[in-house]
Amino acid sequence: MAHTTAGSSFESDPQQQRSGVSDHEFIARMRAELYKRPSMRLVADRVTHIMLAGRIDRDDPILELIESDDILDEKTVLSDAVERILSFPHLSAKEVADDYDKNWANPSDALRKLSAKGEVIGLKRAGKFRYPEFQFSLPGEANQVVREGNVALGARDDPWGVASWWLSPNPSTEDRKSPVQLLGEGSFTAVRALLRAEIADDLA
Repeated sequence: MAHTTAGSSFESDPQQQRSGVSDHEFIARMRAELYKRPSMRLVADRVTHIMLAGRIDRDDPILELIESDDILDEKTVLSDAVERILSFPHLSAKEVADDYDKNWANPSDALRKLSAKGEVIGLKRAGKFRYPEFQFSLPGEANQVVREGNVALGARDDPWGVASWWLSPNPSTEDRKSPVQLLGEGSFTAVRALLRAEIADDLA
């Protein structure tokens, strides 16, 4: 996940810079660099497959270096992850406004602006945005933790990854509860600790 550094107690943001190279060149360079490191050779192809699963051109010459079945496997894994996230309650912009009494003149614009700030997770699927409901259904302090956590974890640039973090069982918690479950129980301190640990681990 892409962690950011503006305005939150959890934040930490190595600035991202565009490299100006094509997707093909970037993937090829990454693969070459991984193979230069003996400790990375076992995962070099796996990393390449994951990158290609998210962006694939059937004419890309790098495909000659790998097995096409591996790309299909990665696409299946990614598809399953997306469907799992969408299995949790999520709402359209209008439903958010209607269900949670938001006095927005244009709910779609309002939520897109919040998503652009990274405060709200907006998941684009089939050309439409859906918003995980936990971002609006939790009361008071829990909602504030979610907003701050979304910014810190980089929801603007990686909404699917951040949604997965909130909704997935966390191995660091008792009974492998998800951060959203902990918030629902009022365990705000525990969730803030998980956020700090996630960001520290990513930057290590």
